[in-house]
Amino acid sequence: MNKIERMKAVLENKTPDYTPAGFWFHFPAKFTAEEAAEGQLKLYRELDNDIIKVMDDNFGNMFTKDITIEKPSDWRNVTLPGRDCEQYRKQEKITRILAEQVGDEVMIFPTVWSPFKIASFTYGKDAVFMEHCKQDPESILIGIGKLAEVLADWAEGYMAAGASGIYYSGQFSEPQRFDTDTWERLVKPFDLKVLNAAKKAGAYNIVHICGEKEHGFRSCPERYVGYPAHLFNWDVHRSGISLEEGRKLFGAPIMGGLDNHGLLLEGSLDEIAAESRKIIREFGKQGFMLGADCTVPATIDIARLQTAVNAAKNME
Repeated sequence: MNKIERMKAVLENKTPDYTPAGFWFHFPAKFTAEEAAEGQLKLYRELDNDIIKVMDDNFGNMFTKDITIEKPSDWRNVTLPGRDCEQYRKQEKITRILAEQVGDEVMIFPTVWSPFKIASFTYGKDAVFMEHCKQDPESILIGIGKLAEVLADWAEGYMAAGASGIYYSGQFSEPQRFDTDTWERLVKPFDLKVLNAAKKAGAYNIVHICGEKEHGFRSCPERYVGYPAHLFNWDVHRSGISLEEGRKLFGAPIMGGLDNHGLLLEGSLDEIAAESRKIIREFGKQGFMLGADCTVPATIDIARLQTAVNAAKNME
């Protein structure tokens, strides 16, 4: 199998010739599209990753700040530039460069942040945003709905640029933020809007379920059951849901297994290799991709990641 055949086998819940693997980290936001593409291509080749995840590193500058959010009702007045936006143009260009250079050998997945995360990135402090959600959820629904419309369009644009699918960063499921009913009312509909638009455009959807540091990196993966995704990834070490439990929960292929806060940073190379082999041996190759709970630090010794990738490739 080549990389595309191998990953399609996993995404379709089949058994590949060996377990694919992938690890990634953020690049400086100041990078041009060309520099970012070069950095991501270098990482792909150094690790021999089985996919390219196109990182989105322009934190806090996702959209031009057309208004200042001072009170909850201001969310009703958000206006957005659609694809006529520096951030979209940069990400689309990175995707196109990578597709032109290696699109015939590896699947490419641009990162798409959830509308809620972009709202907190762009329009104010997280704590203020959360307070607005409590005070005036109807205004939040209007503002987030506009963000979701644009992100759905962006996902379609990435597919036209040569992407194989999107890597969707699901956010705000930490139990300290919202109870399940509130989350299903405020967050879930807009996740589904973006993911369904990508799926309609022919995308393979990878859903990463992210928990933030200030909430102990803990998320609620069970809230994402039934999402239109081909592959799910979450923090198995802090969510309380193991790989095997996740496979039963989602009934879909999954990715992960290695602790990006623990073993990958602190373990020896022998320990990383042994744990990688143990995960694959116990979990099996069908519908599984080896990876981390979340993005690894950019300062990591690349040999640590190479060790995990090589262990997966050399499993008998």
